[in-house]
Amino acid sequence: MLRGWSQVTSFQFDIGSRARNAGRFIGRVRDELLRALSERKKDDKLSQQELAKKLDVHRSQINRQLTGESNLTLRSLADLAWAMDMEISFELKKPVVEAGQNQPVTTSTIGHGQIKYIDGGKRRASLCQELAVAPVAARRGNESLR
Repeated sequence: MLRGWSQVTSFQFDIGSRARNAGRFIGRVRDELLRALSERKKDDKLSQQELAKKLDVHRSQINRQLTGESNLTLRSLADLAWAMDMEISFELKKPVVEAGQNQPVTTSTIGHGQIKYIDGGKRRASLCQELAVAPVAARRGNESLR
């Protein structure tokens, strides 16, 4: 090992599609809550303190729920929506998989026929052999002319 250098251990985690989907859903819910609160702050000057007062809880509890330090339950989500005078809309739909979502994109050759195998290495080897043999043959031909 080089002096002054240390070996870094790297880890790869596979959280699985179930946990990944749950994490994304929770993130979208929090994002929507923050967006709605921001909108309400602009329109009605509604703050976390006023939300806490309406819900009869400490402001730090509202802050922990919005920042992800505390779990959001369906009840707390409904309470926050009520305190903001908003209604919750919920929708279940089939997922749309796009590149860049940390999900493996599956490919298939089904319905596309047999895969063609092209042996470029064999042809390349024969070309190299021809090029290597050509100068030797040329020299031999020149020797016979002498």
